[in-house]
Amino acid sequence: MKTDAAAAQRLRFALLAISAGLPFLVTSGPYQELIRDFDAGKYTAYYEHVTTSSTPGTLTVLPSESSDDLDRIQEELLATAERWETVLARPNLPSDQDVEEMERYRELAQDSTLDQQLAQGVELHILLGLLPLLNPSVHAASEQLRATLEQFPQAAYLDNILKQYNAFTKQFDTKVAPSQQKQMVAMSFPFPGALALKGKLVSEQVEIAVRQQAIVLRDLRATMETAYHEYTFVGAAIAINRENQDLLKQMINVAQAKLRGGKATYNAIIMAQVELSKLSDTVITLEEQRATVIARINMLLNRLPDAPLGAPKPLAETGLGLPLAKLYEVAIEGKQELQQQRLRTARMNTMVELATRMAYPDPSTGAAYFENRMRLASGTGQTTPAFATRRDLNHRETPWFGQRDAYIREIKIRTGAMEKTLTAMQDRTRFEVRQAYFGLTTAKRSIALYRNSLLPQARQALEATAAAYRAGKTGFLTFLDVERTLLSFRLAERRALRDHHTQLARLDQLAGHPLPRTSSRGEPRTEDK
Repeated sequence: MKTDAAAAQRLRFALLAISAGLPFLVTSGPYQELIRDFDAGKYTAYYEHVTTSSTPGTLTVLPSESSDDLDRIQEELLATAERWETVLARPNLPSDQDVEEMERYRELAQDSTLDQQLAQGVELHILLGLLPLLNPSVHAASEQLRATLEQFPQAAYLDNILKQYNAFTKQFDTKVAPSQQKQMVAMSFPFPGALALKGKLVSEQVEIAVRQQAIVLRDLRATMETAYHEYTFVGAAIAINRENQDLLKQMINVAQAKLRGGKATYNAIIMAQVELSKLSDTVITLEEQRATVIARINMLLNRLPDAPLGAPKPLAETGLGLPLAKLYEVAIEGKQELQQQRLRTARMNTMVELATRMAYPDPSTGAAYFENRMRLASGTGQTTPAFATRRDLNHRETPWFGQRDAYIREIKIRTGAMEKTLTAMQDRTRFEVRQAYFGLTTAKRSIALYRNSLLPQARQALEATAAAYRAGKTGFLTFLDVERTLLSFRLAERRALRDHHTQLARLDQLAGHPLPRTSSRGEPRTEDK
């Protein structure tokens, strides 16, 4: 037992000397005895160490002293991940919602009577509040973001593993004759600067994932607003057509009375019934369109397509609180796709810096003991053990490889291309803002035109024509023409109102967040001040 203890002590000294990179020559005395005992299966300290701490074909990692700088940077990386976890634990609120309001939406989303409440009637702000809580795409984007956070410990622990002592597989097969390889110990010293750059890359990737989550929620909000405005328009169109149906039925009764009195022709009644059938078909089409819009809203809320949805509450008419020149600035600054492109460009620059730093390998020191026990069939003796040491601590003595330099040049060229792409994206964003602003102003002018001029005149013309027809001073076809004109004007006014709200939602989407609104009098609303 004393011999085993002494041999184990010598072995530990040998391993420490090897790990320190010191010149070390293994003697053929006690160490060779340990090898023979181990091969014979005898119980020794060396045998216990190998059989309890390693498995053939696996990697055995032994602890080592760590660098203070590396430990500090690893702690900073993990602390950054924890800070992100804290941020993600907070509700992802749009700029037009507060925490208390979101909590009310959360309670509503968990309410067992939610379906009954939505069947009675819906409001846009309620649908927008339920959207991030019920939509699976928002949850998927959040999970993608959390998955990205898991790159922080990977970046920290990878270098932690690389700087540890390691021993590879014990067995080595040359495919010629039995041979064995004893343990090899090596140690590398990753530069703290490289680990810090890896952490920066992960942080920038997390920022990109945050923007992607915002894009998903932003686009879903725009889709919900567009669907809601379409839902409101279809409901109004159905009501307008039904009102015209009632008016035509009244005029058909008048025409039938005139026909019995010999003051009208049967042709007028036929034309009225044809017009009434056309309106009935239009109502059926609009009803189907409304069912499709309801299915779209239900899809956004993760509900069944045919789930009941009550009538929408009309929205207060608002305008845009920013001029066009300011809209350009807000969109260029706030659109998440542009923010992502800037982050990707910055990440590529970080990759250039990291690739330049890692072009030279990390300094390392190590030693290996390789014993070839191959015997030839003729019975010749075994080869002598080979013991190799390697120390690489000077970057200036490390050869430079051209392919690494080419890779760095490639990244720089790609970075320049990404900067040009960003410029093109900004130009495209300005055009889209201008296009949406044009649609907004056009819809606003149309609403004013129909309300202030065309609709009042058409209503007066219809009243006068209806009175004249009852008095026998005009024909039924004239009345039908005036009735069709009023119907088209009323639908066009509702369509312009829908387009106005839709273009406002589109500008919000381009800006990356809800823009300030003005009331119908042109003054900012209280919540936008």
